[in-house]
Amino acid sequence: MRVNRGYDNMSFEYKIVGIRGATSLTEDHPMELTEKVLELWNEIMDKNDISRIISVIFSVTPDIKSLNPATILREKLDLNNVPFMSLEEASFNDSREKIIRALIICESSTHNFVYLHEAKNLRTKKE
Repeated sequence: MRVNRGYDNMSFEYKIVGIRGATSLTEDHPMELTEKVLELWNEIMDKNDISRIISVIFSVTPDIKSLNPATILREKLDLNNVPFMSLEEASFNDSREKIIRALIICESSTHNFVYLHEAKNLRTKKE
């Protein structure tokens, strides 16, 4: 027996999506890392209609050690109620250096990916 929960005839403008983004550093320095993470975050927020953030995953290449990207957002933007996870990426022969990637799981009516600086070369098209 199917239970009608009242959603059958409703249309939802927002859906759960994963919004990707990436940026690069010229050197692993706390000031540059902070600038680039905030720039990436602001671009993602500006280019998307996000109604609720569910979680955020950052990955960094093994050569980035100076700061945790999640800590930057928690401290600078007071995002203490957002679940963050930061990971070190696996290293491959053709891996780029000094790259920070973000995956924002959220409710949004859009999902525009943002690639900045040298990270623009990571994607040639929106998938």
